[in-house]
Order: sequence, then C-alpha cells, then structure tokens
Amino acid sequence: MQKLMSLFLAAALLFSFGCSDDDPAPMPPEEESIIDIASGNTNFSTLVAAIQRADLVDALNAAGPFTVFAPTNQAFTDAGITDVNAVPVEQLRDILLYHVVNGRVMGSQVSTGEVPTLLEGFNLNVVVDGGTITINDDITVITQDLSASNGVIHAIDGILMPEEESNTIADIVMGDEDFSTLLAAVLAADLDETLLEQGPFTVFAPTNAALEAYLTDNGLTAEQLLQSPDLASILTYHVVDGEVPASAVVAGSVPSLSGVPFYVSIDPDDNVWINGNTQVVNTDIEADNGIIHVIDYVITPPTQSIAEIAVGFSQAETPEFTQLVGALTRANLVDAVSGGVDDNLTVFAPTDAAFEALYEALEVDGYEDIPLETLTAVLTYHVVPARAFSQDLREGANLPTLLEGEELSVNLANLEINTSGLVPDLLNVHATNGVIHVIDEVLVP
Repeated sequence: MQKLMSLFLAAALLFSFGCSDDDPAPMPPEEESIIDIASGNTNFSTLVAAIQRADLVDALNAAGPFTVFAPTNQAFTDAGITDVNAVPVEQLRDILLYHVVNGRVMGSQVSTGEVPTLLEGFNLNVVVDGGTITINDDITVITQDLSASNGVIHAIDGILMPEEESNTIADIVMGDEDFSTLLAAVLAADLDETLLEQGPFTVFAPTNAALEAYLTDNGLTAEQLLQSPDLASILTYHVVDGEVPASAVVAGSVPSLSGVPFYVSIDPDDNVWINGNTQVVNTDIEADNGIIHVIDYVITPPTQSIAEIAVGFSQAETPEFTQLVGALTRANLVDAVSGGVDDNLTVFAPTDAAFEALYEALEVDGYEDIPLETLTAVLTYHVVPARAFSQDLREGANLPTLLEGEELSVNLANLEINTSGLVPDLLNVHATNGVIHVIDEVLVP
C-alpha cells in the first residue's frame, strides 16, 4: 500500500511540472525582410539580380522602413532589360533607388502627388483613382501590401526611369502665360522642336504685350501674323547661337539665327536696347539649352536702305524729305546712302520745313540754286560713318562726319545735334545700311 501511494505521488509531481505556467508559448515565425520576400518570390528574380549587381542588398536589409515599388520579371522584359549585367552599375543603382520611398506606406495610405525617392532630387508622380495607383503616368501597382519586417513591397507592371525634369527654352515658353502668343507663333512656325532639342541658344523673347503692340502698330491680327510666310524668319531673328548672359552683352552688331544681324545699344543708364526701339526688360532666365532675355517689342530686320526710306517718305500721301531726296540726287549722293548690312551710316535727316528755312536764310529758291560743292559739303556733314542709335549717343560727344575734318556735337540735355533739334517721334528709323534721325534744322558746317 505504501509503495502504491509513492507511485501516485511521483505521478502527481511529474504532472505538475509538465503543466507549469512558466513553460514558453510557441514563437510565431520571424517576419522576413524586403530582400527575403523578393528572393522568395519567383516573379521578382530579375529584380533581386539587379539589387545584387547594384550592391544594394545591405541597404534594403537595413531597418528602414522602406516602401519598394517592385517591377516584376515581365516589367523588366517589357522595358527591354533581359540581362541586368548589360546595364551599367551606376545607372542600374539609380534606377533601383528611384523605386524606393522612405517609410512604410501601405496601399490604403498612398495618395496623389509627388513623392521623393531614395534617388536624391527625383520624385515619383503618383495618381490614385479609386483603387488604382498609377505612377509616372503609365506604371500601375498590380499587387499591394507585401509586408516585410523593414517595410512593404508593392508590385508594379513597368520600370520607373529617373529622368531629369526638362527645362528647355520651349518648356519655359510653354509654362509662362505671358508668352502664350509667342508660343502660338513658335508652334505655327514649327520651331518648337528646335527650341526643345537644339541649342544652346540665347532667345530675346517678346511678351504678349510686346506682340500686341507690334500687331497694333502694323495693322495686323494675331491670325495674320501666325499665317505669315515670314513668321519663321521673324522668330529666328530673335535667336542667337550660344549662351549670352546679360553680363556678356555689348553694344554692336549681333548675328541672329535668321542670318541677318540685329544691333544692340546700351543707353547712359545701362539699359539694353535692340534696333533702337526695343528694350530688354528682364534677363538671364536660364534653360537647359540656353538663356532667355525678355523684350518689350518685336524686333524685325530692316528691308530698305536709307535712300529707299527717304524716297518712300517723299512719295507718301503727306510727303516728307522731298527736298532731301532732291538734294541728294543733285549731289549724286543717292548711291552713298544706299546699301546693305555691311554699310553702317547714321543720317541726320532735315525735314522739308528745315530746308525751306535754309533757302530763306540763303535767299535762294531751292537746292538747285545752291552751289554744288556747297550742297555736297552740307549733305555729307549730315552723315556719320557709324550705325548710331539714339541710345548710343552720349552727352557732349563729338561725331565724325563724311565731310572730312568736320564733327557734330551731341547735346542730349536739349535733344539736339549742334543747334538742330532731334524730332522725338522720328528717331531710330532703321535701314539696312544704317539709321535715320530726323532733325528740324539743316546743319551747316
């Protein structure tokens, strides 16, 4: 009987030890890392090979957490990447880092907007529409929320390629509402690809207000300008090969992309002007393929010589310069003021009223009564052998003339050349071979 009790007691003791509250409960399996999950999924074998080649295994095994948008094998194939070893390591590394976002972002937490990636300076453009997540316009999340110990994986059906944001001259023009008319002209002239892909260029860009002023002054509509056969030539006249920042702009002739030069002047206040009638109002807008300077008017190349312009005025409904044209003809100087861009002259052109005052002072009936030698001297005294716009003139300057040994004096304070007044509305009449400034008195040497 005592032996039986001993056996019961031993059994009870064994049972009590076996059922102790201190026994550890079975441990759940340890959660796998992003790399573990990708390695265990045959759909990600190309991705894993790429991660290994780019030496990013340790980085994606780090604590994180990370959100990885993981391309499937098919995504790599569709992108033409069948062998990751054929992709340069640095490029491959950038591509992979572009697929990784800091933080654990579950599918339900993804929202529309730009998301920074581990590739510094590059963002993903995410759009959420209902239950669909689209990245960079055409890549779709096809499987969400593969949870890992250090983050989460979302499978995607394409490769996200990091591309620097384009900031070409064309992009800037397209992105600025103040250039909308210019943009329409660029598109109509089929120059958008040139300004998008070529260069570097320096563009002197007229604003909408500048173009509107030009259209009004020339009696044109926007539609007429856009349909003009000269539109491409007008636009390329605003473009210079190479990058010319404001600090490098100097006065003088500038070759344009159209093949015809324009002329830069810098006034006494250091303002920059083109062809005497257009001011640069904003500078150094930098683009990937050049620089933009903003101007307040449209620049166009001259089409007539000084002689042709004077003749045109003399034959107008309200004629002017009839006496000047007649005097130049008598003195056989018409050819001297005819020419192209290789000739650079400035003519101070007296009005008909100025000639009439001269005749009265000389007590003659007209230029025919003035001795030819004297008439020739007077006319050549009005011509400076340089293309000098009003902005190029300086107070107190002496200008050499075609009359040998004789100079003109500049009085900007009173807007005078010698004692003759410059007519403000008729300054900087641009010609192929120079520029005309109208004056109200004949200059006598």
